Amino acid sequence: MNANQDQPIPYAVFENGIQFLIVDITHPLFNASIDEQAYHLSCLKSVRSIESLKKMPGFIRNIFVKMSNVDNSYLSGMRTLLYKLGPDLSRGIKLGFRDKWAVKQTSFMGLRIRLRDLCRRQSELLQTQLKQFPERNLCFFNIAGGAATDSINTLILIQESDPELLKGRKIEINILDIDTFGPNFAKRCIDVLMQPGERFYGLDIAVNIIHYDWSQSEAILKMSLERSGWIQLCSSEGGLFEYGSDSDIIENLNYFFTNSSEDARVTGSLIFDRSHVNPGYLGFTEFIGVQIRYLGLEGLQRILTQTSWVLEESHEIDTIYILFSLKKA
Repeated sequence: MNANQDQPIPYAVFENGIQFLIVDITHPLFNASIDEQAYHLSCLKSVRSIESLKKMPGFIRNIFVKMSNVDNSYLSGMRTLLYKLGPDLSRGIKLGFRDKWAVKQTSFMGLRIRLRDLCRRQSELLQTQLKQFPERNLCFFNIAGGAATDSINTLILIQESDPELLKGRKIEINILDIDTFGPNFAKRCIDVLMQPGERFYGLDIAVNIIHYDWSQSEAILKMSLERSGWIQLCSSEGGLFEYGSDSDIIENLNYFFTNSSEDARVTGSLIFDRSHVNPGYLGFTEFIGVQIRYLGLEGLQRILTQTSWVLEESHEIDTIYILFSLKKA
């Protein structure tokens, strides 16, 4: 390892006492955990792999499903965070056998690529606005945000690119989630990063945790009005657009549209539709019981016809994930 890889990495503590390193997509060990060629080859091989799994005896298939760490038909926020850290950054964490196995799997590399690419896009969008409006405050609305790794890392990218853009303005990360475990960890991460010597020292950053069920989305209407003069970004990585119904997505988009600023943006991730998604990914998620939506870009476009948002940009990751940004029509 070089000196950069050996440098201390700040950590925060979950409310259950477990220490986790703070996910930092600029760290060399995070970047070393991504091999896009290996991930692409893994996606190509996944079709054969899932067919082999289906032929295994039932008791072996059950063991594999348990090792895949699915909780209530979705990956828990804590495990998603673990897979975003990757094998090297998670070494100091005490893990059970199945987590040690899972964090090394190439298939979970897609979560790190998704996070990295979404943060890069969000950073580009916000830097343009921050340069244009030095007097405006900045807020994130992170739906099903969990530990808000995309919001935190977007700030890290902006701070690395031009630290002056974040100084002298209020910054809010509003995490709208039905759970509090991940959001409380996000708050602790920001508290650590604002300490002397850390990345966000001297910045005015607040984390607000809002109990939020996206099928009852009125809260975002009020919040966006209260911050109507701010630079606003509403995001949902691995959340609303991957698990929500059409009506849930439409309602959330329309509520946010009503009171948000004219230059507000929406960003997020979704999965390719069933006709075009990687067949191995489709087979794998169905095999282990993940109740995910195969919305696809056409599905998103169909939904947008019932809103006043338009697609600004989209970006594909190996016929699995689609990242996108929306702007007001």
